[in-house]
Amino acid sequence: MFPIIQNYDSQSVESFEDYYQKWPQTLNHIPKEVVETWIYRHWSGFQDWLPLQPERWAYELCEFTNEQIMEIGHVDDWPLQLRSWGRELLQGQYRKTTWLGKYMLEKGTTPTPIIIGKNFGSFAHPVEYDDENMKEPYQLIEGHMRLSYLMGMIMGHHCNLSKKHKVWVATYPLNDDCA
Repeated sequence: MFPIIQNYDSQSVESFEDYYQKWPQTLNHIPKEVVETWIYRHWSGFQDWLPLQPERWAYELCEFTNEQIMEIGHVDDWPLQLRSWGRELLQGQYRKTTWLGKYMLEKGTTPTPIIIGKNFGSFAHPVEYDDENMKEPYQLIEGHMRLSYLMGMIMGHHCNLSKKHKVWVATYPLNDDCA
């Protein structure tokens, strides 16, 4: 169903533009930005999500307040790791000097929306292998570093912090008799 990225594990990986030209009409409900930031950039990890049929999800670009951002969860010990990276952005030097750190500290938000799942709480996380169900109300799918930096900026009351942030919300089809 999803076109394969040519040479994904090599130095001559197919460009996103070439990949997107192969994108099937049947998947046009998946926003181009989601295709690029999740499916294309994380092709090998995306494969783990296939049993949850991401081709059947609804995708909506929303604006989240800082309070809503802090409600985004993750399984296992990921919340501790995300908060740690966020603190390092404000307290350390290394993360401030990365392109992402510089961008977010200057602009107060992410360069591209993170992707989260809504209504995923009854499903085990497909990448974490301890069969822990995903978090409610929101489960992080893609954008770990962007979310961690955003959380750090929120907890640290950063002076450039935006009041709202764009987020792709993927909703699992709840009322579907084809499941």
